[in-house]
Amino acid sequence: MRNEKTSSKRRTKLIADIVTYIGLAIYFLILVLPFIIIIITSFASDYEISHSIGFVWAPKFSTEGYEVLFKNDPYAVGGVPSILRGFLNTLWMTTIPTIVGLLVSGAAAYVYAKVKVPGKNILFMIEIATMSIPLGAFGMVSYLFYSAIGWQKSILPLFIPGMFGSAGTIFFLRMYFEGINKEIVEAAKIDGVGTIGIYFRMMIPLSIPAFLAQFIFAFVGGYNDYQGPLLYLVGNKSMWTLQLSMSQIVSFVGSEGGYKNVQCASALVGLLPMLLLYCFVQKFFIAGIAVGGGKE
Repeated sequence: MRNEKTSSKRRTKLIADIVTYIGLAIYFLILVLPFIIIIITSFASDYEISHSIGFVWAPKFSTEGYEVLFKNDPYAVGGVPSILRGFLNTLWMTTIPTIVGLLVSGAAAYVYAKVKVPGKNILFMIEIATMSIPLGAFGMVSYLFYSAIGWQKSILPLFIPGMFGSAGTIFFLRMYFEGINKEIVEAAKIDGVGTIGIYFRMMIPLSIPAFLAQFIFAFVGGYNDYQGPLLYLVGNKSMWTLQLSMSQIVSFVGSEGGYKNVQCASALVGLLPMLLLYCFVQKFFIAGIAVGGGKE
């Protein structure tokens, strides 16, 4: 009798495992299939795409789509393709405010977590309450404000605000800092280290995974931003970001009767830097998601 129950439990567990793995496999295919289609189409030729009724699953290897991006780009300046120029613009426009904003957010989070300041809990609750306000509702208000101060045709609206940090980053880093032992901070104070010194010499080194995780979130947000550059950089093509450059060349190719290989090639080129970034920092990224740097 007992053997029958044990055997029944094993069969039930086996069936449950099989169903689970099948579900995970289907979910994996749903996630990966679009990327496979993009990769395959980007290496298909114009002839194959135009003469095929459906999707070309096994095209002959062709770099026509990439040649349009890097050799035959009508918007290239001085031999530099617009998509490469856009990537470089995006890189520095996003990296600098992200790093400065992280340091500012970390300083605020350190004060909220470890420094005794009257009324800091109330200020923290007010700041966190701003996270419930949809930023899209302030798009036109922000544009009117920046227009009033003469920033509407410059990179400043995309550059300066990010240097003041964000409520979401402060919230995350505060929880991480609260997990760091108070004894470490107290010992540093006894040794004569000031508040600023503790933050830069102790809190940041102990919280590298958390800072890297927030850096990725902020960098990806800035890297994929399309609305901001579209509002403020329309008349300044030399400063166009990657998203605007990709949109421009894809629209041009479409108007000239081009095919999907250029669209997929541009999407893959834009995606590749993010994949490489994640591959290099995924260990720290996963560690940074696990909130808490230690036990009190």
